[in-house]
Amino acid sequence: MTFHWRISTLFSIIISSILLWMIPLSSVNATHYKIGTGIGDMTGPISEITLFGYGDLFQTGQGLLQRIYARAYLIHDPKSHKRVVFVNTDTQSIGDIVKSRVVERLQSIYGNDSYTVQNVMLSSTHTHSSMGGYLQYTLFEIAVKGWIEETTQPMIDGIVRAIVQAHESLESGHVTLNSDELLDTNINRSPKAYLLNPYQERAQYQHDVDKTMTLLGFHTDHKDIGFANWFAVHGVSVNSSNRLINGDNKGYAAYSAEHQLNGQEQLAGKGPFVAGFFQSNEGDVSPNTLGAYCTGTEIPCDGSFDTKCPGSSRCFGRGPGWEISDYESNRIIGQNQADMAIKLFKKATHKLNGPVDFRQKYWDITKEKIKKLDGSIGTPCRAAMGYAFAAGTTDNPAIDGIYQNMTHGTMFWDLLKNIVKRPSKHQVECQAPKAVILDTGEMTFPYEWQPHILDIQLFRIGNFYIAAVPAEFTTMSGRRLRKSIKEKLIELKIGNEETTVVLSGPANGYASYVTTYEEYQMQRFEGGGTAYGPYTLTAYIQAFEDLVISMATGTSIDDTSEILPDLTGKAFNFNPGAWPDRPRIAKKFGDITRDVKATQRDREIVTLHGKSGTTVSASFVAGNPRHDVKLEETYLTVEKKLSSGDWKVVRTDHDYDTRFRWKYSNRLLGQSEATIEWDIGRDTPAGVYRLGYFGHHKEFISRKIIPHYGYSSEFTVEGHLNEEDYYCCCNSDENHSCYSTSSMFRYMHPFMKYHH
Repeated sequence: MTFHWRISTLFSIIISSILLWMIPLSSVNATHYKIGTGIGDMTGPISEITLFGYGDLFQTGQGLLQRIYARAYLIHDPKSHKRVVFVNTDTQSIGDIVKSRVVERLQSIYGNDSYTVQNVMLSSTHTHSSMGGYLQYTLFEIAVKGWIEETTQPMIDGIVRAIVQAHESLESGHVTLNSDELLDTNINRSPKAYLLNPYQERAQYQHDVDKTMTLLGFHTDHKDIGFANWFAVHGVSVNSSNRLINGDNKGYAAYSAEHQLNGQEQLAGKGPFVAGFFQSNEGDVSPNTLGAYCTGTEIPCDGSFDTKCPGSSRCFGRGPGWEISDYESNRIIGQNQADMAIKLFKKATHKLNGPVDFRQKYWDITKEKIKKLDGSIGTPCRAAMGYAFAAGTTDNPAIDGIYQNMTHGTMFWDLLKNIVKRPSKHQVECQAPKAVILDTGEMTFPYEWQPHILDIQLFRIGNFYIAAVPAEFTTMSGRRLRKSIKEKLIELKIGNEETTVVLSGPANGYASYVTTYEEYQMQRFEGGGTAYGPYTLTAYIQAFEDLVISMATGTSIDDTSEILPDLTGKAFNFNPGAWPDRPRIAKKFGDITRDVKATQRDREIVTLHGKSGTTVSASFVAGNPRHDVKLEETYLTVEKKLSSGDWKVVRTDHDYDTRFRWKYSNRLLGQSEATIEWDIGRDTPAGVYRLGYFGHHKEFISRKIIPHYGYSSEFTVEGHLNEEDYYCCCNSDENHSCYSTSSMFRYMHPFMKYHH
């Protein structure tokens, strides 16, 4: 009897397991996780520090369009007591040392067990319009003149603040999953290289870029607290002529979504709902959806010698709002993402179910054994950058006379290259057909130029997996990695056909680009930037398979993990410190130098408060903004007068319809000026307003940092006018001058009579 019972029970368990495996995930009751979200201001110095992304040493900050934030998402499994936290930052990438310092700070707060380098994931939106100085390798430090603690410390502060907020707000809840196709928001900027991928592989996909947005919604038992989504599009809507710090299209998308879901009364960046727009395999993906043209012409181009532009014209991509400004293109691409994300969030019904798990290791990519096409066993190359990388992209061309698709050098640049470091014979052969212009992997002065130890990571939340990569994967390379991970998950019985795998990056560090082997042969910009040679993707695929195996078998991967170096003790910083400040003669800090003034735009722009054809501005005696980055504060306010006589802040420096500009009026004397601008939307409530400025200055003798502020004069805004309405200035006689206001918003200072 006992024997037969045991056989029967064993048979029942086997049958039940098989049936459970066959049940679609969506029909299983959702796991109640502990979840939390958080947001932290991480805006560093907005003046004098080089913006990171375009590699232009002269693109230094001169103010602020929008603040940059860290947005954190924490999921805790009450059954296993495992937790993961993934963070999105409005930065070009994330420094590996930044992650280490964030974990150290968290462990000083919560002990050594809650948060480690294994269960903390830091990803980036890849904006090219935020300050640099947080990557510890020479190549990236040269681009911004050093390792800059002024940038790094606010980043760490903001990230930790976001995670702590998520930790302290943990509540019981569930996580939803949804996805859909988003069109008119991204294109492939290297389509000819994409076409080198096998036809059978390309035939599996409708588009030459990923059009799918994948979104997780976070819902406690009482309220909605946020979402995180992944969509591939480069953070280059705002071009290299820009000097104002901002989060590019994904930063705008987060701002717009949070504005809508937190309500208009909530100040920007302060609401309880947190909207994260994570980056994915955007390596060859551009937001300049109208294509690339030679400037000043209608001649299409692709940045190669074959489509060389005439004369001094250069090959630039055009965003959807290019005729107005790159800020307008940025708004459109960002708004497209915001609208889709809100739609996915509101319509999501599928709830995640299952365990939380994670795997991470520091991986030396140059030691990974790979099988080459000829059957031989080798390893990826030491890092090197190609001529095609120096050419730049159609989003931003770089060095004149160098073109994408170059597989050979030039006499002039080869001479300079060899003076710096002549590549070894092995390096030339390993990197072929790349023409090496910087042999970074064989250069060690003053220290390593590019990383070879990389942080790779895999998160699991039920049947949803996040693969964090420290590089920019092209469309097809990202597809191959996701497919490989999913197939391995299915093979090892921790995934099925409904499993979703997303790629998140650049995350936990920065290691340039990753193309497919086929794309690499053309040596477009992305191939020139694939630092470890043609088999880079093969190495990544194998490394992530190891993470999947470790997760499926429940074994540790620590014994294969390398030690991350910390080079910051050797780092250089050629950025001069912020000088002491002096006010103008007969002025004090915060005084107005030019009172509120209105200007009319030739063409209206769109704001979250209706169309705007009018901008008001005022300028003030200022100090250098580097003296205080004003985390969780603001350099400017737009304030509305209440009936009580008090003032209510209705805009801050994170609002997209405001701008904070700063410049020296006399650098030698340390005199500077701040200008505040506000685009008045048609739907702005009528009333009396003023502009406020808030800054700090450094005393010339004592070197003390002292706050100051100032306000503009009051001015009146009246509501939207009908088509037949007219704005009249300045008297009521028959010869008064009037003009139609059908294409502009009324601005009056002082109050002027209105005639109808």
